[in-house]
Amino acid sequence: MPTSNIIEHEPAYLLHHRPYSETSQIINLFTQQYGRVDLIAKGSKRPKSKFKSFLQPFLPIRVSWSGRSKLKTLREVEVTGVYIEKIKGKHLMSAFYLNELILSFLTVADPYPDLFTDYSNAITGLSDAANIEIVLRKFELSMLSEIGYAINFDTEAMSSKNIQAKESYIFYPEQGFRLTNDSNATKTIIKGSEIKAIKNQDFSSPNILRAAKKILRLSIEHHLDGKELNSKKVFQSITSKK
Repeated sequence: MPTSNIIEHEPAYLLHHRPYSETSQIINLFTQQYGRVDLIAKGSKRPKSKFKSFLQPFLPIRVSWSGRSKLKTLREVEVTGVYIEKIKGKHLMSAFYLNELILSFLTVADPYPDLFTDYSNAITGLSDAANIEIVLRKFELSMLSEIGYAINFDTEAMSSKNIQAKESYIFYPEQGFRLTNDSNATKTIIKGSEIKAIKNQDFSSPNILRAAKKILRLSIEHHLDGKELNSKKVFQSITSKK
Protein backbone atom coordinates (compact mmCIF):
# COMPACT_ATOMS: atom_id res chain seq x y z
CA MET A 1 0.00 0.00 0.00
CA PRO A 2 1.34 3.50 -0.78
CA THR A 3 3.09 5.23 2.13
CA SER A 4 3.17 8.83 0.85
CA ASN A 5 2.19 11.53 3.35
CA ILE A 6 0.00 13.10 0.68
CA ILE A 7 -2.89 11.10 -0.79
CA GLU A 8 -4.84 12.55 -3.69
CA HIS A 9 -8.21 11.84 -5.29
CA GLU A 10 -9.03 8.71 -3.30
CA PRO A 11 -12.59 7.33 -3.83
CA ALA A 12 -14.49 7.48 -0.55
CA TYR A 13 -17.75 7.71 1.35
CA LEU A 14 -18.39 9.66 4.54
CA LEU A 15 -19.39 7.34 7.39
CA HIS A 16 -19.65 9.73 10.33
CA HIS A 17 -18.54 13.13 11.56
CA ARG A 18 -18.25 14.81 14.94
CA PRO A 19 -17.18 18.27 16.18
CA TYR A 20 -13.48 18.92 16.65
CA SER A 21 -13.60 22.63 17.43
CA GLU A 22 -15.97 25.55 16.87
CA THR A 23 -15.26 25.48 13.16
CA SER A 24 -13.84 22.03 12.37
CA GLN A 25 -14.88 18.37 12.40
CA ILE A 26 -13.34 14.94 12.60
CA ILE A 27 -14.67 12.85 9.74
CA ASN A 28 -14.60 9.06 9.39
CA LEU A 29 -14.30 7.86 5.81
CA PHE A 30 -14.43 4.52 4.06
CA THR A 31 -11.95 4.67 1.20
CA GLN A 32 -11.21 2.30 -1.65
CA GLN A 33 -7.48 1.68 -1.12
CA TYR A 34 -6.94 2.75 2.50
CA GLY A 35 -10.01 1.37 4.24
CA ARG A 36 -11.15 3.44 7.20
CA VAL A 37 -9.51 6.84 7.43
CA ASP A 38 -10.03 9.55 10.08
CA LEU A 39 -9.39 13.15 9.03
CA ILE A 40 -9.65 16.65 10.45
CA ALA A 41 -11.82 18.78 8.17
CA LYS A 42 -10.64 22.25 9.13
CA GLY A 43 -13.26 24.97 8.86
CA SER A 44 -15.91 22.52 7.63
CA LYS A 45 -18.52 23.88 10.07
CA ARG A 46 -18.30 27.38 8.64
CA PRO A 47 -21.30 28.33 6.44
CA LYS A 48 -19.06 29.12 3.47
CA SER A 49 -16.73 26.15 3.86
CA LYS A 50 -15.65 24.52 0.60
CA PHE A 51 -16.15 21.13 2.28
CA LYS A 52 -19.58 21.64 3.81
CA SER A 53 -21.90 20.60 0.98
CA PHE A 54 -19.67 17.69 -0.11
CA LEU A 55 -19.38 15.93 3.25
CA GLN A 56 -22.68 14.06 3.14
CA PRO A 57 -23.30 10.35 3.87
CA PHE A 58 -23.92 8.10 0.85
CA LEU A 59 -22.43 10.62 -1.59
CA PRO A 60 -19.59 9.20 -3.75
CA ILE A 61 -16.59 11.53 -3.37
CA ARG A 62 -12.86 11.70 -3.98
CA VAL A 63 -10.75 13.08 -1.18
CA SER A 64 -7.18 14.29 -0.77
CA TRP A 65 -5.40 14.42 2.57
CA SER A 66 -1.99 14.78 4.14
CA GLY A 67 -0.22 14.23 7.44
CA ARG A 68 2.13 11.92 9.30
CA SER A 69 0.02 11.25 12.39
CA LYS A 70 -2.87 8.81 12.69
CA LEU A 71 -5.31 11.72 12.32
CA LYS A 72 -4.68 13.26 8.90
CA THR A 73 -5.83 16.61 7.50
CA LEU A 74 -8.41 16.89 4.72
CA ARG A 75 -7.13 18.93 1.77
CA GLU A 76 -9.73 18.61 -0.97
CA VAL A 77 -13.11 16.99 -1.69
CA GLU A 78 -14.78 16.50 -5.04
CA VAL A 79 -18.08 14.82 -5.83
CA THR A 80 -17.95 11.90 -8.25
CA GLY A 81 -21.56 10.76 -8.15
CA VAL A 82 -25.07 11.81 -7.30
CA TYR A 83 -26.51 11.85 -3.78
CA ILE A 84 -29.14 9.15 -3.63
CA GLU A 85 -32.19 11.06 -2.45
CA LYS A 86 -34.40 7.97 -2.61
CA ILE A 87 -32.80 6.53 0.53
CA LYS A 88 -35.51 7.33 3.06
CA GLY A 89 -37.25 5.71 6.02
CA LYS A 90 -36.24 2.08 6.56
CA HIS A 91 -33.88 2.31 3.61
CA LEU A 92 -32.07 5.25 5.23
CA MET A 93 -31.78 3.50 8.59
CA SER A 94 -30.43 0.45 6.79
CA ALA A 95 -27.78 2.60 5.09
CA PHE A 96 -26.70 4.04 8.45
CA TYR A 97 -26.58 0.48 9.76
CA LEU A 98 -24.02 -0.39 7.08
CA ASN A 99 -21.96 2.63 8.13
CA GLU A 100 -22.02 1.48 11.75
CA LEU A 101 -20.92 -2.01 10.77
CA ILE A 102 -17.87 -0.58 9.00
CA LEU A 103 -17.04 1.72 11.92
CA SER A 104 -17.42 -1.14 14.39
CA PHE A 105 -15.51 -3.86 12.57
CA LEU A 106 -12.88 -2.26 10.34
CA THR A 107 -9.67 -0.97 11.88
CA VAL A 108 -8.15 2.28 10.62
CA ALA A 109 -5.90 2.03 7.55
CA ASP A 110 -6.65 -1.63 6.71
CA PRO A 111 -7.62 -1.72 3.01
CA TYR A 112 -10.71 -3.60 1.85
CA PRO A 113 -11.15 -2.64 -1.82
CA ASP A 114 -13.61 -5.46 -2.56
CA LEU A 115 -15.74 -4.55 0.45
CA PHE A 116 -15.67 -0.91 -0.69
CA THR A 117 -17.21 -2.03 -3.98
CA ASP A 118 -19.80 -4.11 -2.13
CA TYR A 119 -20.64 -1.12 0.07
CA SER A 120 -21.07 1.14 -2.95
CA ASN A 121 -23.34 -1.44 -4.59
CA ALA A 122 -25.34 -1.83 -1.38
CA ILE A 123 -25.92 1.91 -1.04
CA THR A 124 -27.10 2.07 -4.63
CA GLY A 125 -29.24 -1.03 -4.07
CA LEU A 126 -30.95 0.46 -1.02
CA SER A 127 -32.27 3.31 -3.16
CA ASP A 128 -34.44 1.06 -5.30
CA ALA A 129 -34.51 -2.36 -3.64
CA ALA A 130 -37.89 -4.03 -3.43
CA ASN A 131 -36.53 -6.02 -0.47
CA ILE A 132 -33.88 -4.23 1.58
CA GLU A 133 -33.27 -7.39 3.64
CA ILE A 134 -31.58 -9.05 0.67
CA VAL A 135 -29.22 -6.07 0.24
CA LEU A 136 -28.33 -6.16 3.95
CA ARG A 137 -27.75 -9.91 4.11
CA LYS A 138 -25.43 -9.86 1.09
CA PHE A 139 -23.35 -7.05 2.57
CA GLU A 140 -23.17 -8.72 5.99
CA LEU A 141 -21.95 -11.95 4.40
CA SER A 142 -19.35 -10.07 2.40
CA MET A 143 -18.13 -8.06 5.39
CA LEU A 144 -17.76 -11.05 7.70
CA SER A 145 -15.81 -12.88 5.02
CA GLU A 146 -13.53 -9.92 4.29
CA ILE A 147 -12.59 -9.31 7.94
CA GLY A 148 -11.88 -12.96 8.70
CA TYR A 149 -15.16 -13.96 10.37
CA ALA A 150 -16.58 -15.95 7.46
CA ILE A 151 -19.25 -18.49 8.38
CA ASN A 152 -18.64 -22.07 7.25
CA PHE A 153 -21.72 -23.05 5.27
CA ASP A 154 -20.11 -26.23 3.90
CA THR A 155 -19.44 -28.56 6.82
CA GLU A 156 -20.65 -29.19 10.34
CA ALA A 157 -18.92 -27.54 13.28
CA MET A 158 -15.76 -29.34 14.42
CA SER A 159 -16.23 -31.83 11.61
CA SER A 160 -15.52 -32.47 7.94
CA LYS A 161 -19.02 -33.86 7.40
CA ASN A 162 -20.88 -31.94 4.74
CA ILE A 163 -24.08 -30.07 5.54
CA GLN A 164 -27.01 -32.20 4.41
CA ALA A 165 -30.03 -30.54 2.84
CA LYS A 166 -32.53 -32.82 4.61
CA GLU A 167 -31.03 -32.44 8.10
CA SER A 168 -31.63 -29.79 10.76
CA TYR A 169 -28.93 -27.73 12.47
CA ILE A 170 -28.34 -25.20 15.24
CA PHE A 171 -25.93 -22.33 14.59
CA TYR A 172 -23.29 -21.40 17.15
CA PRO A 173 -21.19 -18.28 16.46
CA GLU A 174 -17.48 -18.98 15.93
CA GLN A 175 -18.24 -22.71 15.78
CA GLY A 176 -20.75 -23.18 13.01
CA PHE A 177 -23.66 -25.53 12.46
CA ARG A 178 -24.29 -28.52 14.69
CA LEU A 179 -26.62 -31.35 13.71
CA THR A 180 -29.73 -31.64 15.88
CA ASN A 181 -32.62 -34.07 16.11
CA ASP A 182 -34.38 -32.11 18.84
CA SER A 183 -37.38 -30.35 17.35
CA ASN A 184 -38.01 -28.70 20.74
CA ALA A 185 -34.53 -27.19 21.01
CA THR A 186 -34.45 -23.70 22.51
CA LYS A 187 -31.90 -22.58 19.90
CA THR A 188 -33.08 -21.60 16.43
CA ILE A 189 -33.19 -24.60 14.11
CA ILE A 190 -31.93 -24.07 10.56
CA LYS A 191 -32.63 -26.51 7.75
CA GLY A 192 -29.69 -27.82 5.77
CA SER A 193 -31.36 -26.74 2.55
CA GLU A 194 -31.56 -23.18 3.90
CA ILE A 195 -27.87 -23.21 4.82
CA LYS A 196 -26.95 -24.27 1.29
CA ALA A 197 -29.17 -21.57 -0.21
CA ILE A 198 -27.60 -18.87 1.99
CA LYS A 199 -24.13 -19.97 0.91
CA ASN A 200 -25.21 -19.41 -2.70
CA GLN A 201 -26.92 -16.13 -1.76
CA ASP A 202 -30.22 -17.50 -2.98
CA PHE A 203 -32.77 -15.47 -1.02
CA SER A 204 -35.75 -16.25 -3.22
CA SER A 205 -37.66 -17.81 -0.32
CA PRO A 206 -38.88 -15.82 2.72
CA ASN A 207 -37.85 -18.76 4.93
CA ILE A 208 -34.29 -18.63 3.61
CA LEU A 209 -34.14 -14.88 4.17
CA ARG A 210 -35.39 -15.27 7.76
CA ALA A 211 -32.84 -17.99 8.42
CA ALA A 212 -30.05 -15.83 7.02
CA LYS A 213 -31.08 -12.92 9.22
CA LYS A 214 -31.03 -15.13 12.34
CA ILE A 215 -27.62 -16.59 11.52
CA LEU A 216 -25.99 -13.28 10.63
CA ARG A 217 -27.53 -11.48 13.61
CA LEU A 218 -26.09 -14.10 15.97
CA SER A 219 -22.68 -13.90 14.35
CA ILE A 220 -22.51 -10.09 14.28
CA GLU A 221 -23.77 -9.72 17.86
CA HIS A 222 -21.17 -12.24 19.01
CA HIS A 223 -18.32 -10.36 17.36
CA LEU A 224 -19.60 -7.01 18.63
CA ASP A 225 -18.99 -8.45 22.11
CA GLY A 226 -21.92 -6.73 23.81
CA LYS A 227 -21.83 -3.46 21.88
CA GLU A 228 -25.24 -2.37 20.59
CA LEU A 229 -25.49 -0.46 17.36
CA ASN A 230 -27.24 2.92 17.54
CA SER A 231 -28.99 2.45 14.19
CA LYS A 232 -30.53 -0.78 15.46
CA LYS A 233 -31.81 0.91 18.63
CA VAL A 234 -33.31 3.78 16.64
CA PHE A 235 -34.97 1.41 14.17
CA GLN A 236 -36.46 -0.65 17.00
CA SER A 237 -37.75 2.52 18.65
CA ILE A 238 -39.42 3.66 15.43
CA THR A 239 -41.05 0.29 14.66
CA SER A 240 -42.27 -0.19 18.25
CA LYS A 241 -44.32 3.01 18.02
CA LYS A 242 -46.24 1.88 14.98
